[in-house]
Amino acid sequence: MQILSMADHNDFVEAATLDGTLYKLHFGWNPHEGWSVDVRDGQNADILRSIAIVPNFPLLDRYRRHSGIPPGELMAVVNDGGDTLGRKDFVTGRAQMVYVPEAEVKDALAAGV
Repeated sequence: MQILSMADHNDFVEAATLDGTLYKLHFGWNPHEGWSVDVRDGQNADILRSIAIVPNFPLLDRYRRHSGIPPGELMAVVNDGGDTLGRKDFVTGRAQMVYVPEAEVKDALAAGV
């Protein structure tokens, strides 16, 4: 599992190498809708836009038919098991944005987790 850094801003881009490929993740906060993420390739071209960040839920699974998405899984892990995300939760440590590499996802599925 790879923990992704999250800036203390309402709108920012984080570059991350996921399963060996560079992606740019554009995070945005909206006080009415919460957090969302756009997935872009290394040249900043959109792959997926406006994915609502739902706590403790696989964010990429429903988009597997799209070409170019990371082969693993993005998740916002809320440490206290809560089902909401606040603006500061990533910087206070209440939540972490993580990437689960493809091999770890396959191992978890094979183990029945």
